[in-house]
Amino acid sequence: MIDNFIPLIVFTPLIMSLILYSPFVADDEKIIRRVSKGFITIHFALTVLCSIFFNFSNPDFIIETDYQWIDVLGFNANFAFDSLTMLFVILTSFIFLIAIYLSKSMIKKSYRLYYSLIFILLTAILGVFSAKDIFLFFLFWELELIPMYLLIQKWGSGNKQKTAMKFLLYTFFGSIFILLGFLILYYLNFKLTGTLSSDINDIDIISAPEVLRNLIFFLLLIGFGVKLPIIPLHGWLSDVHSQAPTPVSIILSSILLKLGAYGILRFNLQMFNYEFQVFAIYIMLFALINIIYASFCAIMQKDIKRIIAFSGIANMGIFLLGISSLNSIGITGGIFQLFSHAFISAGLFTIAGLIYIKCGTKNITRITGLGEKMPRLMFISIPILLASIGTPLLCGFIAEFLSFTGAFLMQTEGIFDAKALSLTALSVLIFSSIYILKIFHGVFFNTIKIKNRKIYDINTKQLTILCLLTICIIIFGIFPFLLTDIIREYTNITYNPQGVF
Repeated sequence: MIDNFIPLIVFTPLIMSLILYSPFVADDEKIIRRVSKGFITIHFALTVLCSIFFNFSNPDFIIETDYQWIDVLGFNANFAFDSLTMLFVILTSFIFLIAIYLSKSMIKKSYRLYYSLIFILLTAILGVFSAKDIFLFFLFWELELIPMYLLIQKWGSGNKQKTAMKFLLYTFFGSIFILLGFLILYYLNFKLTGTLSSDINDIDIISAPEVLRNLIFFLLLIGFGVKLPIIPLHGWLSDVHSQAPTPVSIILSSILLKLGAYGILRFNLQMFNYEFQVFAIYIMLFALINIIYASFCAIMQKDIKRIIAFSGIANMGIFLLGISSLNSIGITGGIFQLFSHAFISAGLFTIAGLIYIKCGTKNITRITGLGEKMPRLMFISIPILLASIGTPLLCGFIAEFLSFTGAFLMQTEGIFDAKALSLTALSVLIFSSIYILKIFHGVFFNTIKIKNRKIYDINTKQLTILCLLTICIIIFGIFPFLLTDIIREYTNITYNPQGVF
């Protein structure tokens, strides 16, 4: 019975998208918004209900569905929820819930098309997380491009057409590497096993030549690295965040970046575990570059959303640092960082979006002194901003502590020392305090601008959204075991960690 949750969770958003464009729903703003909010609330409740039936205490527990697709080529519509996938599914539905409820304040035109695209995007993301066939995975991976491009191009600001095209080209560039890697993987599996199959669980290329395994590993790492992003594949992110509407920025930062991380976890770390161990120290080096470069770039920015975007790149560097440690504590910390960053970045972009609709600008130098007129926003911003700099008892601290501890405990040989790299990265984190406090001080203190003296504080609905995110940040900061216990058990049976818990 629980298997029936998978098609309901994955495909009902696509059905809702079609319903919104059907004659059954009037082309009326209030009706479309209410239908959309009602559906995403039910969808989130459905994911929570599925998680109640899901046996997280057993890391081997999995629910799956298997439908024939193109059987002659070994392509099957295989979907499955394991422990990690289930957590990402719940997170995805929650973030879309936040984004859709926030859209009322941010989106002022073409409501039918907007919510339809949002629901298509939701199905695409859930398809990536749950697909267990490499070509089905790639199909959903590419499906995500269409709604994201249109959402940026139509509802963005500034030079939105150029920004949308940049997003499309960068992501398509990464997809070429992923597709090439999957094709070689599929062909190698056929040559070695004599069976045409693209099912992740059926692929066996252990006896394949080392050079080909390394080639596939790097093709996939580059493809997923564009989405994560790994520097120097990051050129699209700050522009997209700056120009995209706030609900889309929330989805992009909290969920879409995690697709790249999920791809690395599912393929590079799991399927190519040996290759990951060989190149782990070099991945850790790129993680350090992510943290250092993004932190300095964030300090130099004046646009609030650009600061948060570069902060996200640094946080994805912490994720890479954690998983490249190859031990249980580091990998657990790296995966926990994905969930921690999702809540924090959603909060930060919500704050930035509310400031933008109140003041008409994202430039810190043109905002100042809002604490006088917006005390509720200032108060609720404090825990979110503190979490982003790793303050204890908030989820950001747990993620960073586990990731850096795991990296420090990594045993290495050769010219690069994991302890030196982790300590260098840790010392650079001081810069996160600089650019985050730059936002807090620049926005809420100093003398308020004359043009902003008539603005009003956030309303109750907007405050409720920020409170929900703050509650998640605090709960997983005080009770991290709610996630870490599940992640650690999954890590220990999936990623072949080298000791340490």
